[in-house]
Parts: sequence; structure tokens; C-alpha cells
Amino acid sequence: MKQKGIVNKVPLLNILTNCSTLAIELWYKAEMGVSSNKRKHEESSKSENSTSPSTSAGDHGRVVSKKRKVSSECRRTAAHRTVCSEPTPRVGLKEASNLGRKRKAQSDPEALRKRQKTESVTVPHNVSPFPELQPSTISKTKHVLVPISREEYQKQYIEVDQLGEGGFGTVYSGYRRDDLFPVAIKHIDKDLVKYQPVVINGELHCVPLEMVLMAMTAGDSVGENAVISPLAWTSIDDEVLLIMERPEYCMDLLEYDEGQIDEGLAKEFMRQLVEAAIQIHMAGVFHRDFKLENILIQDDEARLIPRVRVIDFGCGCFVTPGYRGYVGTSCYEPPEFNHRGTYEAGPTTVWQLGCILLQLLSEKTDLFTTGMQHCENFLTQTIMELKVSEDCKKFLMSCFLFNPDQRITLEQMRCHPWFCSSVPPEAQL
Repeated sequence: MKQKGIVNKVPLLNILTNCSTLAIELWYKAEMGVSSNKRKHEESSKSENSTSPSTSAGDHGRVVSKKRKVSSECRRTAAHRTVCSEPTPRVGLKEASNLGRKRKAQSDPEALRKRQKTESVTVPHNVSPFPELQPSTISKTKHVLVPISREEYQKQYIEVDQLGEGGFGTVYSGYRRDDLFPVAIKHIDKDLVKYQPVVINGELHCVPLEMVLMAMTAGDSVGENAVISPLAWTSIDDEVLLIMERPEYCMDLLEYDEGQIDEGLAKEFMRQLVEAAIQIHMAGVFHRDFKLENILIQDDEARLIPRVRVIDFGCGCFVTPGYRGYVGTSCYEPPEFNHRGTYEAGPTTVWQLGCILLQLLSEKTDLFTTGMQHCENFLTQTIMELKVSEDCKKFLMSCFLFNPDQRITLEQMRCHPWFCSSVPPEAQL
């Protein structure tokens, strides 16, 4: 009864906060549209009166696509990238090969467009629609969330090669000019960007929600936490560009050992994932799209144990008491969304982590593409057939309880006996 009382107060407050947020968002987009049209008109006039300087193929050469292989029906449809009128200089492919492994941004464009029309930026019921971010408490957020100009972006960063594309945008590799620090640059169509009004040192800024969520969950220093650190963002013509840390020697979990690993390594990855999920939720953020493609494994010679990194907050939002519209990869949605039409942040994350672990351990490649993932008997049989320890099977079963109120919590996952048990020889590949 107590929880129902809390939930009943939330819709009215959400309506008020969403209205104010939507008003600011519309104002911001209108301002950006006017300035963009004015800039385009000026550039058009200049091009008629003078000849633009020529550029070499080496500086502005055509980008070679490095899209990943399509290995799952759950992968979301790719969207075309809008090309900037003044592209950032790019370097050759030989230099690109030295800048780390590839990343990818993916999503369902239809679901995104639907969400744009029906769901405004969600603000937590206990947070002001224009939160004041004090530099004393969130030091790096001060400069990360304030946009940089086109000139600053082109002066500070160089774009190299395409890493992947999806409904939310296209991701490119690059580096920071000053110290050659590797970065990932995500191009998003302005019409697809959701903004969050944020007050920083008394000034109002409309910041891409994805940047806000990353800034809330990443540590104060770059690479401190499992979450990829945001570095900067800018708005150029019809696109918003998000500049993020790009860890080297990485590949996603889908590519790592072709998606199947032994129980011992899977346990270490899951231990790190659970810790990352707890940190994200404690920051008030709901990732909403945990899956193999959104988990990077950083494995260089200096590390005894590969490190887990979390990417792609394009489907993310703030943690609130309940959700009715599902945004994310449909085959990883929790069963309660189909049964009740609602879902919660914690139980959904647990379900998705269970999906990741089951995919890593199972020899079946179509576990979540046949629609059988919401059949309790199918999941139970699949888990029982695994060549893993009993503690591991119990861990998986607790993640896949169909009643979200009975499902294991993130804190309980952290303390599960599986993380303290040894792996039997027959469970090792």
C-alpha cells in the first residue's frame, strides 16, 4: 500500500516536470534551427562568390565502413548518417588501425520515432527539472556538459574511420589532437536527440540526455568506472556530436571468443557487470539496454583480468517508480512488460544480465530470436542443459523468475554463492 501511495503521486509531478522540460526543449530546438538556417544561408552566399579551397583525398577521404557482421535478429535497423557540410579532417586507414577496436551504436528507428512523439524527457520525482550541478560535487560535469563550438571541436579532435551505425546515429573513431588520446565520436540527427535542461553554475543548458546519463555514471576521471567517460559534445548543422572515451584493445562480448566462454571467465565478467549495474542504478540512471553488443571487454597485456566497460546510453533514462513504454532491444524485454504492461528498472536490469550470462554459456545461438525467451519451461530446460556448476544454474534461475517481485535483486546478485564457489573441471571449455 505504501508503494502504491508513492506511485500515485508521481504522474501529476511527472506531467508538470515534463511540460516544463518540453517547453525548454522546443525553445532550444527552435533556436538551434534558426541559427542553423542562418549559417547555411551565409555559407551558401560565400560559395556563390568564391571558390572553396581544394582538399586532398588524404585529409578528407571517403570513410570505409567497418560495420559488424549481423549475427542476431535482435540487432536494430541501421539509419543513414547525415553528412556535415564541413566534415572534420580524417586520417588514413593505416593510422586508423592503430587506434583500437571498434564500437557500435544501434537501435530501432521506428521505436525511437514513436518514443519521440509520445514520451518527453523523464525527470525523477525527487529531482528538479533544472538540476543545479555544483562543481564541488560533480567536478568534471561542469566542462563536459557545456557544449563546445564547431571551431573548438575541429581544433581539438580529428575523426578517423567509421566504427558502426544504428538508429541512434553513427560512431566514428578519432583522437584528441593534443595528446593523441583515442576517442569515439557519435553523430546523431538533431531530430532524434532528447535534451535534458541542466543548470550549471546558474546558467541553463539543454544537454543531450545521453551525455547527462554518462556524466552521472562515469567517474570523475576518465576511465575510472566501468561506464565509458563522456568528454565533450557539440552541435554542427543537422547533427549533434558526442565525444567519448574509446578504450583500446577492446571488443564487445558478442565478438569475444565468438560469444561463448567458460564458466570461470563468465563469472568474472558477470561480477564486474553486477558492480557496474549497481553503480549505474545508485546514480539514478536506468541503462535499459544491457546486451552483448553494449559490453566491451578491454584485454591488453598489462591486465591479468580483462576489464568490462559499458557503452551506449541511447536508450537510457532516469530511474523512476515505473515505466509503461519499452525502449530498448525487444528480445531482451522482461516478461512483466508483456504480462502487466509495466516494468521497473532493477528487475529489468537483472533479467538482461541473466540474458547476457545465458548467451555466454550456452551453445545455442538463437536463444533470444525465436520468441521462446518468455517461455518459462524453455528457459529452465536450457539452463539445466548447461555444463556449469549447480551454483551457476541457481544464479541463472534466480535471474529468470517471471515474477519481478520474486526475482533476485542486484544487491543479492553481488552476494550470491556462485561468486564464492570454485568452477568444476567439466565446466571449463
